[in-house]
Amino acid sequence: MVIKDSDIEIILQRVNVSYAEAEKALIKSKGDINRAIRYLEKKENSFFKKVITNINKLILNLVYYQLVLTRKGETLINLPIILIVFFFIVFEDLKYVEMIILLLIIILTDCKVSIHKKDKAENPIKEEVIKPKTKSKQNDDITTTLEVIEEDDYNEIFVEN
Repeated sequence: MVIKDSDIEIILQRVNVSYAEAEKALIKSKGDINRAIRYLEKKENSFFKKVITNINKLILNLVYYQLVLTRKGETLINLPIILIVFFFIVFEDLKYVEMIILLLIIILTDCKVSIHKKDKAENPIKEEVIKPKTKSKQNDDITTTLEVIEEDDYNEIFVEN
C-alpha cells in the first residue's frame, strides 16, 4: 500500500481536516480515497461532535441573557446568566438552605428579579476579537506622523570613542 501526497491533497480539498488526519484515514482505508472521505465525513457527523457544537451554541446564547436585581428603581445587580451558571458549577457544594435564605432576603427587601435578553447588536463578545484585524492602509513612516523641528536634535550625530 502506497500513500501519495496527491491522494492526501485530494482529501484535504474535499474534507476540512488536518494533514495528519487525512493520512490516518488513508491508512485505515488501505489507500482508497473514497473510503477515506466517507470515514472522515462519518467521523465529523458523530454524536460526540454534535453534542459539543450544541453545548457551544447554548453557552454563546446564554451570554445574551442577564439577571437584573432592582430595588426601588435602582439596579443592584446586573449579571450575565452564564456567570451565574459558572458560579453554581464551581461552587457545587452550595446547599439548598443557603439558596432559600437568599430568596427570602430578596423577597423581604422588596427586590425585583428579572431576566433580560440583550440584542445581538449589543454583543458582549467583540467581533474584532474573533475576526483577525486588517492592517491600516496608512503609511507607517515616522516622518509623516511626527513634525521634525531643528531644535529636536534630529540631524545631530554623536560619535564616541
